[in-house]
Amino acid sequence: MSRRAARGDRRALHALYEEYSEQLFAVAYRLTESSADARDVMHDVLADLPELLRRFDGKRPLGPWLRSVTARTALQHVRSEGRRHEITTALAPDEGDVVASPESPILDSIALERALSSLTEERRTVVVLKEIEGYSHREIAELLQIERSTSQGRLYKARKQLRAELFER
Repeated sequence: MSRRAARGDRRALHALYEEYSEQLFAVAYRLTESSADARDVMHDVLADLPELLRRFDGKRPLGPWLRSVTARTALQHVRSEGRRHEITTALAPDEGDVVASPESPILDSIALERALSSLTEERRTVVVLKEIEGYSHREIAELLQIERSTSQGRLYKARKQLRAELFER
């Protein structure tokens, strides 16, 4: 299917979109912290998909490769914007709107998103790539063009900060 998509076959491109769009959007959203920016990243990746696929060597599975392409594109987008997006308050319910226990998964998710948004861009990026997307420190180092030890150090500091944000209130 990827060979047909590389030649611009619309059906093959649509099939790839159907299979991977949610995963790719999630990567883009976590790195940009904005639905609008994540959509822009997705558009850039999908618009260039035939060309990108012509360069795909097939040495690793397509899904992880597409996620790394999306991550690189999202990071370029964030850098080109020269700004960091804050989590939208629209995700957080008004105090009177939701009745939930303190152990609510919704509240836990909101607390985690807020804690992640409090991290520096460098730390948040490493957390997202390592803990959420499952990249190794070697892969993160290559992707971000940093040393492996820098990735490890950023993750250590990010975890410490997240623990403080989430558990030491």
